Amino acid sequence: MGYKYKKVNNCKIIIESPRLQSLKLKFLRRYLQLAEENVSFVFLDETWLNQNGSPVRRWVLESDRRGMPEKVCMSEGKRFTVLHAGGNFGFLEGCELFLDSNINSRDYHKTMTGEVFKKWTIEQLIPSVALISRKVVVVMDNAPYHSMHAEDSPKFSWKKAKLEDWLHKNKIPFGNNLTKKQLFEIVKPHLPSCKKYVIDELLSKNGIEVLRLPPYHCQYNPIEMVWGFCKTYFNKHILAQPSTKSKVPDLWHEALSKYTPEMWMNSVNHCERLIRDDWKRLMGNESVRDIPPIIISLADSDEESIASFTSESAVEIVQDNDQNERIDESSEDERIEILI
Repeated sequence: MGYKYKKVNNCKIIIESPRLQSLKLKFLRRYLQLAEENVSFVFLDETWLNQNGSPVRRWVLESDRRGMPEKVCMSEGKRFTVLHAGGNFGFLEGCELFLDSNINSRDYHKTMTGEVFKKWTIEQLIPSVALISRKVVVVMDNAPYHSMHAEDSPKFSWKKAKLEDWLHKNKIPFGNNLTKKQLFEIVKPHLPSCKKYVIDELLSKNGIEVLRLPPYHCQYNPIEMVWGFCKTYFNKHILAQPSTKSKVPDLWHEALSKYTPEMWMNSVNHCERLIRDDWKRLMGNESVRDIPPIIISLADSDEESIASFTSESAVEIVQDNDQNERIDESSEDERIEILI
């Protein structure tokens, strides 16, 4: 999950990998830069609901049946997926999405797909954001349905024939009777330096910047606090009445209405304090402006790693080939940029 053990004074502690820390610093720096520009941040995320709520669970003795609440054994019923967006102004009007899927799965990520998210972005998010007078920055995580590739870049897992077709299409010469490994070595220099995502390109065309959260850092997203409050309200009231499928959307909408713009502002301010505290903890009193990056080579070598400085802005860090938020450190030639 982006962490590794490091021996310190004969003890093992969990620390952030250099790559995860670089992604974290990149996010912190860009967020604080944008905050100085007085932009409007829009935070979005998905979550799930159970038709019968999420029953309270606690440790109980199986022999003590009287001490076991009835609701612990109750079925949670059908699971729904919900999506929304908001900021310090409250919920973004017209962006609520409530999905009732026929997929019989406990994993709500299977209900939300890239195409569903794209449709929601086009039909609900972009029109709602257009009503905001200031520049808007959308903050989201790296879930697979947020990260559909605009172009399908070659991978070593591709079949040999597919690699050959890609080379033909891009008019890149190659010899006959080459192995798959040899073909991929020819492909490598022509791979894009950074990945392009469908949603990012779509929002960019509408003047909206996308800022992606670092993996495993949902604490920077205030909508997580919104979900905590609204789901608690929903569970409390759905358990107090006979539950039917038709009541779920209405009660969820009622729960959302209880989270006021003032509460939203408090949540955003709380997350911004975490961001500023983490920046100060990692970078001290350094300004987020004009900080040259250090390039650290992770290649195995007997020579000392050379840290090179540049006066230009930090280049984009190439994101992972794996979907979602997996971090791959298998490449020995990988170079990582850490802002200091």
